[in-house]
This record gives sequence, structure tokens and C-alpha cells, in this order.
Amino acid sequence: MICFVLAAQQLTVTQVYTGFSSPVDIKNCGDSRLFIVEQAGRIKIIDSTGTTLATPFLNIQTRVLSGGERGLLGLAFDPNYASNGYFYVNYTAQPNYRTRISRFSVDPSFPDSALSTSEEVLLEIYQPYTNHKGGHLAFGPDGYLYIGMGDGGSGGDPQNRAQNLDSLLGKMLRIDVSNAPGYDIPASNPFVGVAGRDEIWTYGMRNPWRFSFDRITGDLWIADVGQGSREEVDFQLAGDAGGENYGWNCFEGTVTYPSTGVCPPFTSTYPPLYEYSHAGGNCSVTGGYIYRGGEYANLFGKYFFTDYCVATLRSLQRTGTTPTYTNYGTFAGSSYVTFGENNYGDLFLASQTGQIYKLGDTACLPVAWLSDMDTLHVCGSSAELSTPAGRNFTYNWTANGSTVPGNNIPTLHVISSGTYSVAVTNSALCTNFSGDLYVSLDTIPVVSFTGLDTLYCRFDAPVTLSGVPPGGTFSGPGITGSQFEPAVADTGVHTITYAYTTPEGCSASSTRQTRVSVCAGLNPLETTEGISVFPNPAKETCTVQSLRWKLQKVEVLDILGKKMLSQQAPGDTKPVVLDLSALPAGIYLVQVFTEKGMVTEKLKKD
Repeated sequence: MICFVLAAQQLTVTQVYTGFSSPVDIKNCGDSRLFIVEQAGRIKIIDSTGTTLATPFLNIQTRVLSGGERGLLGLAFDPNYASNGYFYVNYTAQPNYRTRISRFSVDPSFPDSALSTSEEVLLEIYQPYTNHKGGHLAFGPDGYLYIGMGDGGSGGDPQNRAQNLDSLLGKMLRIDVSNAPGYDIPASNPFVGVAGRDEIWTYGMRNPWRFSFDRITGDLWIADVGQGSREEVDFQLAGDAGGENYGWNCFEGTVTYPSTGVCPPFTSTYPPLYEYSHAGGNCSVTGGYIYRGGEYANLFGKYFFTDYCVATLRSLQRTGTTPTYTNYGTFAGSSYVTFGENNYGDLFLASQTGQIYKLGDTACLPVAWLSDMDTLHVCGSSAELSTPAGRNFTYNWTANGSTVPGNNIPTLHVISSGTYSVAVTNSALCTNFSGDLYVSLDTIPVVSFTGLDTLYCRFDAPVTLSGVPPGGTFSGPGITGSQFEPAVADTGVHTITYAYTTPEGCSASSTRQTRVSVCAGLNPLETTEGISVFPNPAKETCTVQSLRWKLQKVEVLDILGKKMLSQQAPGDTKPVVLDLSALPAGIYLVQVFTEKGMVTEKLKKD
């Protein structure tokens, strides 16, 4: 076993597997296996005993155009892989320069073997040159598939594709693959309904060589390979709306690049979270992961990355908006091309020469962590507290200073507010203690509102709505503040929402529908002057009377336009009495047919 100890921080890089041919990606499917992607077109399995299985999980070498920066470059397992058996690959396809995103299925009878005949091509993207393919795939915490695309190659992005929103090159894409076959566009993608390809999530990227999502926060970390002088690590907060322009080919990192295209000002692009120069032999950033495993407390919360040309392990730890950078020193070997993690969150690093290493720490100190906050507000009557799990670990939970019996598990079900902590002991009997975390179980508000009828005429006066609890926000067509204006909403069925958030951050909403009708006669010269419907509201009966026009027929419709009652009139101005006893309470339209046309009045029955 080869192990390097980077003395300054006692970080270890230990060779654990070897014998692979140009490994370029390392993934897990949620169990104890590791899946190693080989550039030529194979995916191999390292099983739970550490043995590399002789038969590849998938072999599509005859479909893959490999060599240089081309090949089988990325793998992602469906979030529901355990039930649907789907996984996704990114490769350059024979016989020309196409990036292909495909879905495959595992053999349901043999979990260590995929069905090579099950390929469903989801997306193909023409590649003009042989380099800058990107290639990474990962599912975000939102369940969507993210695809890293390089700018298409050559040097300097000569066709300015990274800044062109009609091109999928030089972008991060986001698609919805939950409704097989094919894929859908998430409605929240930033360029849906505006100029640009709907698949685009962010743009202005040169060659995003490995990106990852923080297991705990959901933040996105992207390592983007530079041109000739700068390498960068970009960052996107979880819950971000997308649409960021990361600057290439107008900027390389924070340095202006001589693009031939139309460039935005620097203030319109997102600067890197971190960048470094090519001094000392650096040439190409290799992106990694935030360590969220349970074995090494000194590594927890740090983003690890390296450079293809200089075997120096480095980390970033984001505190506020400024990252803390650590250089752990140089270790042996070269061409470190990808990181990966297993289901426990252990981090691995692969060299293109065929070796796979595991990152570790010399300190015997497991992770005992609950939250970066002192107080955790949870909306509801219960909560789940978790600390990172480890092999053969034991857990001792306390609540308000007392041991919680029978909870030797990494996750605690909390049903009352209080102060919680956990002590974690590893297999070497080393123990670490989390800090105290106060958990506040906050009540979800019961929200309602009044003042909105189910039917309005278009030119009815505005009505004031009242929300419970007060202090929330109304939204929907025709809403201004707390008023609903039928004329602004215009005709149709409209949904009005009242949303309220407690001081602790617990939100709830209530929705109701109303309909706005024209409520005008068919004869454009007709008005409702001289026609009355009374009493209104009515109970068992109501009377329709015309002082000017001869009545011919009266009909009562519900708010959906269904005829509920029809009564012939005597053909003169005598009033018509309607029997409403068979109608349920509600809002109705009364259509009065006269010798000059039809007019409509609104009627409420109690």
C-alpha cells in the first residue's frame, strides 16, 4: 500500500486500487460499490470487498470516440436508481464529434451488469473541435440532471459559443429526466420563454472539468479549466435561480480576455470564488467535492481539488463570501484527473495512469456535527437530526443534558424542542463531541382569508380582503395590496393566494378561486338601468322586475355557466318571481331576456 502523508496538515493520500485504464470518473449508486469510468468506454465495479470485477458493468467502446479529451467522460445514477435502475452517461460518439447524453438500465436479474442494448439517447450536441468536452453529469438536490459542457474546443472559443445563448456549448445545462422516455425542461430554468436554449442553467464557461453538489447544503461547486493563465473555482448557492454568466471568453478568471465577440461589462459576470495562476507548472484545475464523510473531522466541510499538472492537494472552505485556501503540499504521481465519493462520503482521487487514492487524516477523530447554527428552527411537530455516518461507529445522543436511551444510530427523531448533542465513537474507540444545538419546533400557521366572493362582474367595485393571521401577502390577478379589482383581473377564473410567514420562518398559504364575468347584455346599446333583482341576497324566492322593457324569459346560471333554472315571462313589464328553494347557497348569474336583448345580474342565495 502506497500512502503519502502531507506533513503540514497530516492529510493522507493512500493508494487503495490500481489497474484501471484512464479512469475519468468515480461514482456510487447508493450502496457499497464504486463505479469507475474508463475513458475508452467501460464502467467497472469495485465491490464491497475491494475487488475489481472482471466483467465491466457497461462496455460501449464501439460507440465511443475516445482519445485526447474525448471518450466516455461522465456517469450519474438516477436518484431513484434502487427502484428504476436508470443511469446516465456522457460520451463523445462515433463516428463524428457529437456529445451524447444517454440513459441506460441495469439488468434487473444481475445488479453488477447493465443492459448495453437499453440505450436511450436523450440529447446530442455537435462538437466542432476535439477538445473541451466538459463531460461531467450529476443530479442536483432538486432532482434535475446537470450537464457540464465545454465551449467546443480549439483555443479562445473562436466562435464565441460560451456567450451565445443559442448554443449549448460553454454552459451548464439542467434537464428533467423523471418522465421517461426523453427529457423535459424544468419550468424554472432561467431562459424558458425568453431568448436562448431552454436547457441552459448557466453560461460563460470554458471547460467545466468536474462539478459537485454539497451533500448537506446543496451548494454547487464548479472547477472551470482556464486558457493560458488562470484556473478558477466557481460557486453557486443552493436555491439559486440560475442564469449566471461566468465570463468566458470575455474574461479568464478575473482577467480580461481578448474576445472577438460582444462582451458584457465585468460587473455583469460572476467572478470566481477562487482562482490561481499557471505559475509553478499549474495547467488545468481538477474539481472535487466537499468532504461530508464521517471518518475525518479535520477534513469536514472542505472542498478538495487539485491540478492535472501539479500533484498538489488543495482545499477551500467557504466562510461567508470569502474562502479559506489551504495547500497541503505535493505528493507523488501525476495526471490526477478526477475525484469521487462513496456512499459514506469518503473521497477518492484517480490518476489517469490507473491508480485510485483515498483521502484521509492521521488524527483519530471522527466527525460529530449537527449544524453550523446554534439554533435550528423546524416548522412542524418533529425533526430529524443527523450526524455523518461511519463504519462501525457508535452514537450517544443527549437531550437537555440527559442521555437519550436506545438511540445508537446516526439519526435522531426529535419530537420536542430542546438542546441536543451527540458523541461519536469510531472503531478505534476515538470519540468526538458535537456542539450543542437548540432545536425549536415551531408551529405552522393556519392561514385563511375572507372578503372574496366566488363571482364578480367585470366592472364591480374593488373589494378589500382580510387575511388571518394579519400581516401576510395577497397575490394573484387583480390584486393590489389587500384589494381585489375585478376590472384589473378581467374575465376568467382566477386563483387568489394569501401567504403568511411567522417570525420563526414557518410559512403557509390559503388559496381560493373567483370568477369575473362580463355581466353585460348581448345588445351593446342595452344597460341594466330599470331592471332589478330583489331581494339580493335572497333565500327561498326572488323577484325580477323591469320598469322599461318587456320581459320574455329569466334564467339562473351557476358560476360555471350551467343552467339551474329557466322561467318564461308574460311578455310585459309585470315582475317574475323565481323559486330558488331547490338551489344550494352560493353565487349565481341571473340572465334577463327582454325585447331589446339580454342583461345579466349577480345574485347571492343564502
